[in-house]
Amino acid sequence: MNVLTTQKQDTTFTRVSDIVIPNAFFNRMKTGIAQFDTLFGEGILPGSTFTFTGSAGVGKTTVLLQLMEAFATAGFDVGYASGEESSFQVAYTCKRLKVEKVSVANITDVDTLAKAMKTLDILVVDSFQSMTTKVKLNQSELERYAVSKLISAAKENECALFFVCHFTKSGNQLKGSSLIPHAVDVNFMITSDPDGEETSRIISVYKNRYGRTGDYTATMTPYGLELSGRVEVVQNVSKKNKKKNLSAEILKLDPPNITKKAIMERFNLTSSQAYLALKELMDAGKLVRYGRGDSSVFKKTI
Repeated sequence: MNVLTTQKQDTTFTRVSDIVIPNAFFNRMKTGIAQFDTLFGEGILPGSTFTFTGSAGVGKTTVLLQLMEAFATAGFDVGYASGEESSFQVAYTCKRLKVEKVSVANITDVDTLAKAMKTLDILVVDSFQSMTTKVKLNQSELERYAVSKLISAAKENECALFFVCHFTKSGNQLKGSSLIPHAVDVNFMITSDPDGEETSRIISVYKNRYGRTGDYTATMTPYGLELSGRVEVVQNVSKKNKKKNLSAEILKLDPPNITKKAIMERFNLTSSQAYLALKELMDAGKLVRYGRGDSSVFKKTI
């Protein structure tokens, strides 16, 4: 029986030194791409469950298709079940992203999805709100049935399960009840960076039973999430303090001339983050800009 389904059934107190930790905890699924794998810490534990939330158009499908392609390339059997779009629409998006190895289907039935997990290593359900069942249930009952059935199937079959979830139009809460984020093991959220450019994104891991939490920054391009050294772990520090600390570090640099490229490399920033940091120092009267575009140099005034 799966380790994730049995570990909570043991009601006998046992000295931890006598507990044999199952191999699954040490043989986690990884893509081999550091920028993706860092999102999961030590990798994905087989049978673990996730939510991936965000507002419409922020890039949930794009990121997950890229991520699933990375897992498929690493040798895992990956399924992407879309209730929002037809298989043709998903395939069209995949063509733009150069995603080729992910298996897609237009499935919304809960019981069909549960059976599919018997032969998959990872399943993405896009989205939780689109799921259906042949059983006659109201919306609240359907949510409870879907959560119970699919999470149980994930753990029994050691198939990692991702639920795509939507925000309400107000953008500050999930559609439906709060049942699903409490039931799963890990919660992800993708948002636009309010302090960055239009393409800047923040991926937040705000609950993780098997790894760490934190914020990660990235840039969304027409071809997907930009990964080339641009995804970084951001410590759990307030935005105000992060900006203050970065400004102080920039002003400590020895060279008389500062460039955006140098700032990006030194502090592992995206182009938009480096630009905003330099702009704030210019607005504060601490830097002066000479030149235009990426060839500009910035000089200290103090």
